[in-house]
Amino acid sequence: MDPTPHVARFDAWAPVYEASALQEAFYTRLHRKVLGLASAAGPVPGRIVDIGCGTGRLLRAAAAVYADAGLVGVDISAGMLAQARAMAAPGERTAFVRADSAALPFGDAGFDLATCTASSHHWPEPAAALAELRRVLAPHGLLVLAHLQGVALWDPPGAGHVRRRGVRISSGLAVPLFDSGFRVCDAALFAECPLMPATVVLCARRR
Repeated sequence: MDPTPHVARFDAWAPVYEASALQEAFYTRLHRKVLGLASAAGPVPGRIVDIGCGTGRLLRAAAAVYADAGLVGVDISAGMLAQARAMAAPGERTAFVRADSAALPFGDAGFDLATCTASSHHWPEPAAALAELRRVLAPHGLLVLAHLQGVALWDPPGAGHVRRRGVRISSGLAVPLFDSGFRVCDAALFAECPLMPATVVLCARRR
């Protein structure tokens, strides 16, 4: 896994990442939305993986919600993972793994819940990452994906869209989700930080 300029930028950002005002204004609130959607959707998950986990903020929140769950954070940035390990609470059962979202180093069907929060726009293209997410999810597993629409090259502004529960989901995201074997069960708009509105989709594996 050769470092790219994109990865190097996050490695350099990692030591001061948690000091950003966006952490409380955006990420903490968005993580609450993601975990709330997951909690309302089904049984308590036994194993959770967070893709693009950064400094592990969502997983620290998940540890409080799902006290008995096994937690795994995945990120391509070694710097971000070093910060995540340093910030983990004593005794917290969280593993952090450096990997590309398109090549997850896990066996099939090992997780009950996968989350990905405001990092999918960094994927070069969505198909490979979504295929991997489907592969590592158990047949009953759920994916909660919070996506910044209109940012990725594969999801340009003004593209077509579909509606779920009154929420517009860009076709740039909806089509790859369907093609990768997911169905959208629920959707919500997160707009508490108006500069960075996110579409949050709850997905299940199609049988």
